[in-house]
Amino acid sequence: MAAYLPRDIGFADAAPVVFESSETVTGTPEEVWAVLCDHERWPEWMGRVTRVRPTSTPPAGVGSTREVVLTGGLAFQEEFIVWDEPEVWAFTGTDGPPVARGLVERVTLRPVDDTRTSITYRMAIEPRRGCGLLVKVARRGVEANLSRALRNLEGVVAARRA
Repeated sequence: MAAYLPRDIGFADAAPVVFESSETVTGTPEEVWAVLCDHERWPEWMGRVTRVRPTSTPPAGVGSTREVVLTGGLAFQEEFIVWDEPEVWAFTGTDGPPVARGLVERVTLRPVDDTRTSITYRMAIEPRRGCGLLVKVARRGVEANLSRALRNLEGVVAARRA
């Protein structure tokens, strides 16, 4: 694990490396938001995530924190820096694998119509010295995983509605 430099929301647009995926899913922004905020159930829809647990009280909102563990045991500590329900949330990485110096992930929800929502998931990274090529090579896999996850999220929204 390595400490990351805390970043603000502007980093999501200014980072040297950005991964992004967008999908339109059936569900209102409020329904999608409820799934996004159910931290412990992320492994049901977010590929490679094996565990998410809040590490603060309250577990939601600006300043709240959580731990995310990926397949293989890679762990990240995150702090939410934006929480505008049900439109956008973002967190900065505070600790994680030593490939990054800074990390911000931002999720934006926009209604398409009364029954569908556009979701954009952006991952912004400043790689550590010597890790830039590794991070850039991962682009295709990371973006494909994000797209799959957003499509999987639609099934969780539907199951909650049923």
